[in-house]
Amino acid sequence: MDREARKEQIIRELDAESDRGCILVAASALDDFLEELLKIALAADQHSVKHAVIPLFEGMGPLSTFSAKIKLAYALGLISKTDFTDLEKIRRIRNIASHKYSAMNFESQEIVEICCMLDSADLVVQHLPPPDNKVTNKPEAGAHKPHLMERVRFTFTVGWIAARLENTSKSFEPAPRGWRSLRDGLELPGGRPSRS
Repeated sequence: MDREARKEQIIRELDAESDRGCILVAASALDDFLEELLKIALAADQHSVKHAVIPLFEGMGPLSTFSAKIKLAYALGLISKTDFTDLEKIRRIRNIASHKYSAMNFESQEIVEICCMLDSADLVVQHLPPPDNKVTNKPEAGAHKPHLMERVRFTFTVGWIAARLENTSKSFEPAPRGWRSLRDGLELPGGRPSRS
């Protein structure tokens, strides 16, 4: 599935899902976008991708969790501080929704408090076009019920971060072939050559 079709599918699913489903689908989609970006950033050649990069994300690999992907993407400078903190908040919301037996939705106090702190939602609102001031009294046939403000903030944040991750993936330029690493015998601090 190409990127545009994937984005459209995610948007449709977020809108159609229950609150818990919306949270779980959103976190899963962002996890996928992060994994794609990290694989691009870590890829040096086909051999390293097959034998080193892909295994990092499989099974119990060190990058198999949403948390590890968020932290590494931030440590490598692939995401901003705002994206990092919002991804951590989304991860917390996902954990609340997936690990508690009681009904978890965007009216749950714990989730409301975290959604109120999502900084990217404020950025999205700043970039929206001004309203056209048309007021309609009747909803269109088949229109969805209005969502709670917390769900809107959450989905705005997810959309904003997904777009930023995708743009970073598209524009990422891997290190040029032949770049040197410590394996290549660069001197370490103190003048000692590295050991291969």
